[in-house]
Amino acid sequence: MLSTTHNLSEKLPKNIDLSQAIANVTSVLDLLSKQRVNVNDNFKILYAQVKEIAAKLNIKEEISRVCRLQTARNNVPYSTEEYYQRAAYVPYLDDFCNSLKEHFESHKETVASLQHILPEFCIKTDFYSLEAALNFYEEDLSHKEVVQSEFMLWKEKWSQEKSENLPKTATSSLEKCDKTFFSNIFILLKLLAVLPVSVATVERSFSSLRRLKTYLRNTTSEIRLNGLALLSIHRDIKIRDEVLDKFASAPRNLDFVL
Repeated sequence: MLSTTHNLSEKLPKNIDLSQAIANVTSVLDLLSKQRVNVNDNFKILYAQVKEIAAKLNIKEEISRVCRLQTARNNVPYSTEEYYQRAAYVPYLDDFCNSLKEHFESHKETVASLQHILPEFCIKTDFYSLEAALNFYEEDLSHKEVVQSEFMLWKEKWSQEKSENLPKTATSSLEKCDKTFFSNIFILLKLLAVLPVSVATVERSFSSLRRLKTYLRNTTSEIRLNGLALLSIHRDIKIRDEVLDKFASAPRNLDFVL
């Protein structure tokens, strides 16, 4: 199960826009849904692999103790394979799919409207597909008629291009958008590009802060703490030797800002 979502978990925290993330999540959910439909065939293959591993580790094939009188739910049949399929595999698969749907359900409603601003979708739709997004971001945009005119011009611009030349993401669309001529379109694209896919980066910062701000470092100033946190969070970014040499040779009263 986790191997199916491995690429998704690697890609989501990185710099991809929300429409791209929703498309990836939908692909994973489609695959898991097919596994749920063919659960009997898939579990037989999985159970055979588990039995081989258990045999190598000298683990006996048995089921957990079953209560004779169940009050909350019916007992699972006593066949070992059927027991693990109904009591473990199917509930886990269903819960896994539901968690993905719940996590991205709110995002999907926002993106369903905003993504129509992308050249790939705008040439196939009309202005009223953006109505939900326009109502939500009304304070950030100009008058509705102005936005509609910009959308028609934006649509006309990309309808003359070949489909393979159309930008597929909000970031690539921003690069091709004239900020002065398509000011409202630029704002909507920017909103779509910066909507967070997940909170993994924020959680990582809190985890780093918990390691840095200990009782032994309770008097650490805010500037130093921010610097240490950035070094810890972005440890994959290499610091230039010139920066280290300058810091090492500088007088102690020099303010060093990361």
